Amino acid sequence: MINILICDDCEKTVNMIKNIVIKTYEEEMSFKEFNVLTFNSPTDVISYIKNCVGKNIYILDINLNEERNGLKLGREIRKLDKYTGEMIFVTNHIEASLKVFQYKLRVVTLIDKSLYLESELKESLLIATQILNKNNDKDEKRLVVKVGSEMFNILLQDIIYIETIKNSRKVVLYSINTTVEFYSTLKELMNLLDNNFIQVHKTSIVNKRYIKSVCKNLNDTHIDIVTGGRLSISRTGLKEVKKAWG
Repeated sequence: MINILICDDCEKTVNMIKNIVIKTYEEEMSFKEFNVLTFNSPTDVISYIKNCVGKNIYILDINLNEERNGLKLGREIRKLDKYTGEMIFVTNHIEASLKVFQYKLRVVTLIDKSLYLESELKESLLIATQILNKNNDKDEKRLVVKVGSEMFNILLQDIIYIETIKNSRKVVLYSINTTVEFYSTLKELMNLLDNNFIQVHKTSIVNKRYIKSVCKNLNDTHIDIVTGGRLSISRTGLKEVKKAWG
């Protein structure tokens, strides 16, 4: 999901930009996973970003009629998002373009409201969306699982643990959103997973992000999972957990 945050002190301009954004995504890009949020105040934008984790595109007016103008707002946003979002400025005062670079905000473009706003904004949205999706593809690794004629494309970060099924060649995968049974071995899966996964026993693999605690009782060595459940640990598995989880 991509969030498009529009901030302009003119309600008419906000609505115009919002309509361009919706038209661009729905009609020209056939892209449905987006959310448009509109603001008239920089303070409200900052409040939202402080509580929002996600992929953001910011469309900001440079000349806001407040003490905090668009450039200062952009600087505050960059302190919060660590340059992970994409920023587009719109203005009636194109002479302010040099200040954008002085603030080192890493923007997609600066658009003159009075000239080609719709066409320039459409092109800028396309570029910003491509950048966010490209970065997302790098970060969000996936495991593709075939179950009969169905294919499941599961984010590695969403996988909690995987365990074998007794007297079967199948395994069962537990993720945040689903549970899937399929034919595979833990050895094959370990070659497909990243270094966040630990084989803690001959019967199970766990994502270290979801380990709640480690119990090392004499006759009962196990890990508790944050979502509930418990997995036994072998001696080798315990060493791996200590190494990776601490």
